Amino acid sequence: MELPFTSGTEVTPMAAACYPLARAAATGIEQDVLDLISPKPKRMAQELAVLLQRGAIFEKGVLAKLHDLVGVLDAEIIEGTYVETHYDHSLENVSDTQDWGEERVTPEADRLTNALGVLVELYVTLSAVHDLLRAEKALQGLRAAA
Repeated sequence: MELPFTSGTEVTPMAAACYPLARAAATGIEQDVLDLISPKPKRMAQELAVLLQRGAIFEKGVLAKLHDLVGVLDAEIIEGTYVETHYDHSLENVSDTQDWGEERVTPEADRLTNALGVLVELYVTLSAVHDLLRAEKALQGLRAAA
């Protein structure tokens, strides 16, 4: 089995990579999210953007706020996605079906999708850093007990 990393020293560059992602996520929230979501999630998104802009990405609760905002955006994008149905009744159409659907998104959902990509990348990277640090702490406890 091949491990996704070779040593504990890789957690530092991974943690460092979270900072530019956090700035990009804060910008995405400010430019593509705040004017498109309802008031309650908007306040939460504003608080998260301030934390991310400050670089307070390892503070308690940031992961949960990221997770919640991703859920809000996902629901909004689903709501802004629709299927446009096309019909072809011409004699040249020799297929078994006379219609097909093409998925489309509203301009608002498209803007939210842009922000969602960066937020998910930050969430995944930040989660991996937290997991590695938890694993290191657990191993230190096991080594001390042995």
